[in-house]
Amino acid sequence: MSATVKQRAAVLDYRRDNAAPQPRSKIGLAVAVAIYGAAAARGAPAFADAVAAAETLAEITVTARKRTENLQDVPQSIDVFTAKDLENLSISQFEDYATKTPSVSFISIGPGTQMFFMRGVSDGSNPNVVNTSSTGFFVDDMSMSYYGSIPDLHDYDMERIEILNGPQGTLYGAGSMSGAIRTVTMKPDLTAFSAGVDLDGGKIDNGGANDTYEGFVNLPIIEGKTAIRISGYSLHDGGFIDNLLTTRHWVNGVVSTNAAWAGNNYNTQNVDGARISLKQVFTENWSALLTYSYQGQHHKGAWDQDVTDFGDRKVSRFGPENGDNYVKTVDLHVDGDVGIADLVFATTYWSQPSHSTDEYSNYVQYSNVAYFNAANIQSFACRTGPTVQGGTDAFSGCNVPTMFTVYDNKTERWSNEVRLQSKPGSRLTWLTGLYWEKTKEIYSDFYRMPGLQLNGEAAQSAISYYNNLYAPEQASPLPQEWYSYKSRFDYLQTTEFADLTFNLSDRWSIEAGVQHFQSNFIGTSQYAGYFWSPKLPSSYVGASHKVNAKAGLNFKVNKDFLLYATFGQGFRDGGVNSVGQACYNNGATAYYKPDTLNNFEVGWKSLLLNGRMTWNGALYYMDWKGYQTPVYDLAICPTTFNANLGNARIYGFESNIDYKVTDGLSVQISGSYNDSHLTSDTYENPNFEVVPGERLPYVPYFSYSANARYEKSFESALKGFVQYDVAHKGDMWSDLRVNNPNGFGRSLQPAYSISNLRFGISAPNDHWAAELYISNLFDKDAVIFTNTGNYDHRETTNEPRVFGLRLKYRWGKEGKEE
Repeated sequence: MSATVKQRAAVLDYRRDNAAPQPRSKIGLAVAVAIYGAAAARGAPAFADAVAAAETLAEITVTARKRTENLQDVPQSIDVFTAKDLENLSISQFEDYATKTPSVSFISIGPGTQMFFMRGVSDGSNPNVVNTSSTGFFVDDMSMSYYGSIPDLHDYDMERIEILNGPQGTLYGAGSMSGAIRTVTMKPDLTAFSAGVDLDGGKIDNGGANDTYEGFVNLPIIEGKTAIRISGYSLHDGGFIDNLLTTRHWVNGVVSTNAAWAGNNYNTQNVDGARISLKQVFTENWSALLTYSYQGQHHKGAWDQDVTDFGDRKVSRFGPENGDNYVKTVDLHVDGDVGIADLVFATTYWSQPSHSTDEYSNYVQYSNVAYFNAANIQSFACRTGPTVQGGTDAFSGCNVPTMFTVYDNKTERWSNEVRLQSKPGSRLTWLTGLYWEKTKEIYSDFYRMPGLQLNGEAAQSAISYYNNLYAPEQASPLPQEWYSYKSRFDYLQTTEFADLTFNLSDRWSIEAGVQHFQSNFIGTSQYAGYFWSPKLPSSYVGASHKVNAKAGLNFKVNKDFLLYATFGQGFRDGGVNSVGQACYNNGATAYYKPDTLNNFEVGWKSLLLNGRMTWNGALYYMDWKGYQTPVYDLAICPTTFNANLGNARIYGFESNIDYKVTDGLSVQISGSYNDSHLTSDTYENPNFEVVPGERLPYVPYFSYSANARYEKSFESALKGFVQYDVAHKGDMWSDLRVNNPNGFGRSLQPAYSISNLRFGISAPNDHWAAELYISNLFDKDAVIFTNTGNYDHRETTNEPRVFGLRLKYRWGKEGKEE
């Protein structure tokens, strides 16, 4: 059907649906025709225009290249969740959008431990053993990824989330080697009042209950000049993991239960947070935005299961498990016109204090590491027993040998960025800038053994042996101490960058970029070691630098079809391994060099079917030089260090389709394929066994996501909708190594698919809405991460099926159609 025929049909439908009752007289008929004709003359074209607009996709703007652009004009692979997508798909946390983004894979052991990888670029880091990030994570102007981890933020009152696939080294610096995620918050509206509340309650199948309370308000203080926007949230996640009451027969002969920690649905969390933004327009060309945010997260229990020994969503833990994570941020963003160019200045600060307690008793019960096997470790909780130094006395006078760790961390970061960018309308578009960043991390860990007997045979034997070894330095053990450290790391980086695009003609353009990076760092430690070691300070210093480049060629086939070919680089910083001579003798390296990812990519952006469909995609090959990986193996060193393992290569494909099938039916489909393999092992340490040619860990070959939403307006002017979405992650290896030092081989984590079903009604102009939903529709028990770092086989799993109700209400502009 042509556009003209559609408009005519729409007008006829409008006339039929709004027809007046049939008049009983000729005079009445004439009056009715006159009135109706006048109304139709004014209303029909407007209605036809509305229908035409509804049948096309809305334009999506992004700031991926640090300037505002139409997504379809950016020669780069980008996935975007708009504000409407975030609402429709009920995206409120990292796992929600990571699951639905095929180019992203992720692992986790619970709240605050999420790590993600993009396009198959995985170095073997996991929540237990980490290297610097291979991916960037940004909230507005703030770079918030650090040593593999990201803040576990609740996402509310968001403008959009951008997934930047492929190296972003020239604009986003070290760490954005394989891509970056940018979350963009809602900004104050200077022109109109708006407010809203959102309520969500759900019951976990065979688990606890969830509830979420959210709200925002936008207040223009001086219209067109000053506005403030405040949002806040409070949520409780009910548990779904049972810590079974069990009895354990310890190797040292003691029998105990875990009654102090057992319970059903014992993994719960509470999150509270708020954000306040103030926008001020000084002149027509100068404005500033100041944003402060806070979040507190408190959790207890475990988000994994021991399927082999206890069954689905069940564990048996003999120690405390809890944590508190805080995120505080300040972001000042200034925009201005300096004549020849537009200036942007952004200064940011964030702080992420955290405290966590983790059960570690399975190490005590099942360790088979030479000298530190279960019998020798548990002997430290006895008056007599075998010793690390070779004693063979029988166990006697033993306490329960449970162990847990207490970890504290406070990381702070300050940054300043200034950039100039050309004004629109010229054949040459350019951007240049400077970036400065300082990070301070103070961290400590205390492995606590409540039953440790410092006057026992095993403890006294170890203290005596090491006092003689380190003389004149002597041990000064702390109460209940097994192993502990207190450290600080200071990191400073500076970056200069430039990016330009030149339009050769109306259809051809070229792009180039360059970045120079330099870092300096200092690491200090008050002490680190087992309780029998002297507590001695240590320190190290280091520096690194790198130059990155990008180049691209773009061709506009027509106004709706863009082809591009690009080369880009991403990198991670090098560093120093301050681990001691004994570790160097066993193969630990004193230094590790920066690693580089070279990306060769061709892609397309297309707008089809008269604006009702977008189809975008990219094919890429990435060559990874100097592959960095973290190494933790007690046969090499009791401390984690980084090593350049060799090289790797990745090739893949990604594509997404957004299709407005009819006025009421929309479909979104995206998928990716990644083939990422290690190609060489130049480290060649027999205690760190890897096999060139093997697939990199935590990387599925194939992932996809899809959703379909149907909306229907009723005669009462209410609108009903039903939506189904599904996301699939392929199988992936749980470790880079063939075997790990805990005696467990790596496992192939099975593929999984998560589906959600939603249906509800909304009022005109989305003034209010009510939605019933079933998340994890088929109650899939997915394996997010197979964790063997605690000397057992733990599988982090997802939340079971949830039956829930979501309500929203809007006042002011947010409740009106744009």
